[in-house]
Amino acid sequence: MDPLQRHVQILFRKYNRDASKQIKDLKHEVLSNLEAKVADLTASGMDRHKAIAQATASIPSVEHLIDDNRSVYINRYVVEFAQIALLYLLIAWIVSMPLQVIGAGIGINLLLFGLCLFVGTVYVILLVLQRKLEFREKTGFLNLRFAYDLRKKGWWLWIVFMLVSYLYTTAIRFGSNLWFWREVKITGPYQLAELLIPYALPFLTLLVPLLLHTAPRLIMKHEVNEDEWT
Repeated sequence: MDPLQRHVQILFRKYNRDASKQIKDLKHEVLSNLEAKVADLTASGMDRHKAIAQATASIPSVEHLIDDNRSVYINRYVVEFAQIALLYLLIAWIVSMPLQVIGAGIGINLLLFGLCLFVGTVYVILLVLQRKLEFREKTGFLNLRFAYDLRKKGWWLWIVFMLVSYLYTTAIRFGSNLWFWREVKITGPYQLAELLIPYALPFLTLLVPLLLHTAPRLIMKHEVNEDEWT
């Protein structure tokens, strides 16, 4: 493969699965610019291998050329995302405490507690690192459209999961009652809790779409202001 074509393939390796017209046109434009630069350098007397090296070095990344890619203070974004994740996990852990009357509730509560400890530890480490200026000022690219698409898919998948979970729980718990038209007998508060908790547990997964929901807002909040570079 031609070295310029290989360089373009490397530049767009993250987007090779994207068959959009914008990506195809951009790849063609970048390759044309590289070829034109090499032609200019060789015309001025430079060796072709050196000209190719200089041309490829002039375009080390195409992230800033991709539509909806936003330059953000990546570590500030990660710190706030971790903070929100910790808050949601703590709320879910507290809410799950009354659900420990059944075995599954105990396991879920312990899992959430472990996740709180893990995310909390990561958050504290990030806060310590954030004291360093180079850590706070590090930038990277995040795609806003992808974040919005992921948020939308996250909510739809959660809704489907909840419907499937409720149908499955209903079939397991009340399938025979519905089939044989038998009434459901509840003899006390504990049995009522045993019947209702399996319906409540899936709601704890709400923290996943909620986290995905915050991503676009955080991207825009921590986007690098062009005025800061002037």
